[in-house]
Amino acid sequence: MPRKRPLSVPGGQACCLDQRIVSRLWRNQGRMKSIISLLCFLFSTKVLRKRMPLLANFKLTYRCNLKCAGCPFHVRSQEENSHMSWETAIRCLDRLKDTGCRIVIFEGGEPLLWKDAGRDFTDLVRYAKRHFLCVGATTNGTLNLDVPTDILWVSIDGPEKTHNELRSNSYEKVLSNIRSSGHKKLLVHCTINNRNWTELDELIRTVSGIEQIKGITLQLFYPYNQGEEELALTVSQRKEALLKVIELKNRGYPVMNSFQGLKAMIRNTWTCHDWLLANVDPDGELSVGCYVAGRGDIKCRQCGFTPVAEASLSYELAPGALYTGWRLFASHRGC
Repeated sequence: MPRKRPLSVPGGQACCLDQRIVSRLWRNQGRMKSIISLLCFLFSTKVLRKRMPLLANFKLTYRCNLKCAGCPFHVRSQEENSHMSWETAIRCLDRLKDTGCRIVIFEGGEPLLWKDAGRDFTDLVRYAKRHFLCVGATTNGTLNLDVPTDILWVSIDGPEKTHNELRSNSYEKVLSNIRSSGHKKLLVHCTINNRNWTELDELIRTVSGIEQIKGITLQLFYPYNQGEEELALTVSQRKEALLKVIELKNRGYPVMNSFQGLKAMIRNTWTCHDWLLANVDPDGELSVGCYVAGRGDIKCRQCGFTPVAEASLSYELAPGALYTGWRLFASHRGC
């Protein structure tokens, strides 16, 4: 009998059929785990009426290497308990796991700066990935972006001049780090404010042309009433900005926000299920619900937190929001 020959592929390389089968089975296994995990969450919350967070915003530290306009956290970097210890971080992650939380997003300050007791951010991510469906982080982009998170958001708040005014002259460094990154799921995140809302076209066109960037998410600036109110959008600016984002998404630009979520933010009459989100502060305090509650002046009609809208719409089984959630938080598992 003739000897079996490996499949040939362009470039003269060869791959074995059984390796491809194993790889496909592995991806399918990851997909099934994601589906089962999310279905169990929906069954527990919709049918059994249990209140449990889906996603946790996990602030590791208030320390940061930038001083961005509108950020209420870097000014608190000298406070007591402004930087979480390894023991506290592990304890908080274990508590989140016990609540049924599926997704953890590390924030700051600048989370990639975090280190304690001989351990760094990478060690913490690896621990978290053993317990949660998805582990992500948001970063200012000025440090090495090749971290083992499932998803990584890099903040870019406008074209070069505007970004530099808002984010400590970091634009060139951020784009250089993005272009040299090998992260498999790197996204840009933009906070829309009254300095950059007219420049969304240029920003979205720019990031869509960078190979390493897989998409962009946007939210609206919301003041914590700590001196940053000047960046707040007017009602008309808010509407025009969101309509522009919808137009760009319709034209095929990689905006990850759902159409339903963007339209809901224009009207801002969506039902808020804020219990879907948990919050962890650097001192180890864990809370559930709106982060601004107890920390700022709550004006629900001016809410700019698109992640809360997307999560709330997903809970109500809005197809577009569900698809967005899947693409963001579960597709790395093999979809």
